[in-house]
Amino acid sequence: MKLIRLLLSMLASVTLTACNSAPAPVTLNTVKIGTPALWKVSGTGPDQLGTAYMFGTIHILPDDVQWRTPALEAAITGSDRLVIEVLGLDDRQGAAKIFSRLAISPGQEQLDTRIEPSLRDDLDRIIDESKVSARSLNRMETWAAALSLASAQTQGLGLDSSGGVEEKLTAQFAKAGKPIEALETIERQLGYFDRLPEAQQRKMLTSVVEESGDSQRAFEELFNAWMTGDIDQIVTLTDTGILLDPKTREYLLVLRNQDWAEQLDKRLRKTGTSFVAVGAAHLAGPDAVQGMLAKRGYKVEKIQ
Repeated sequence: MKLIRLLLSMLASVTLTACNSAPAPVTLNTVKIGTPALWKVSGTGPDQLGTAYMFGTIHILPDDVQWRTPALEAAITGSDRLVIEVLGLDDRQGAAKIFSRLAISPGQEQLDTRIEPSLRDDLDRIIDESKVSARSLNRMETWAAALSLASAQTQGLGLDSSGGVEEKLTAQFAKAGKPIEALETIERQLGYFDRLPEAQQRKMLTSVVEESGDSQRAFEELFNAWMTGDIDQIVTLTDTGILLDPKTREYLLVLRNQDWAEQLDKRLRKTGTSFVAVGAAHLAGPDAVQGMLAKRGYKVEKIQ
């Protein structure tokens, strides 16, 4: 569930969870000044001409935290372009249309029949709290209903997904007149969930319901691990729940990381310096993107 929260926070503006009024922010027990993890990737061969800084992000930020450091600002200033996971989330109407096209399919079972009977009361409760209509959820494929409910729980902390690291970096690079590129489209990103077998989608929904009372603590743990650059803790927090299922891990993490490593390898065979900002879970553990690049012969240095 914790990896779902890390991935989902970026998709909060895409899913159908918008409330009529924003909830009041809760008091979070979060680290205020931090040093999030940052790596430098450089070539070692004659055809590896470029450099990339790789920065693990978290997609939602409390207002009162300082995550920028001199080393990070130097890397940003020294980069020619920004590479993020996906572009277009600022077009909420367009993003919502893509989500709806993938999420809504005819002939779906009632959502409460896609979960164990013992969890149905909890499902009813979180649906009521989410402000998403049961009718809308019943029309969604299971992955989409799980994303919508989990995103609503994140929004319930009073945090705005438009104020995340990617948005701030995008504004900074745009102001400097530097190009901004993406590793995925919205459709491709959501497609990884859409292609999950139904059994794995139902495990996602089960995880969302089972951990529905733990959203604040889960966010605090992930955020604090990110702020302190504690990669081992990020691995511990994300390598649980549905990620213990090999097929789900392959779809949601490994395949995406392999695709990103391939794209970055092509960029690194040209001159220039890229600042790559992607979710912290993608830069942690045995399937980390920078680890995949190291296997291709690149030098990887952790500089923060």
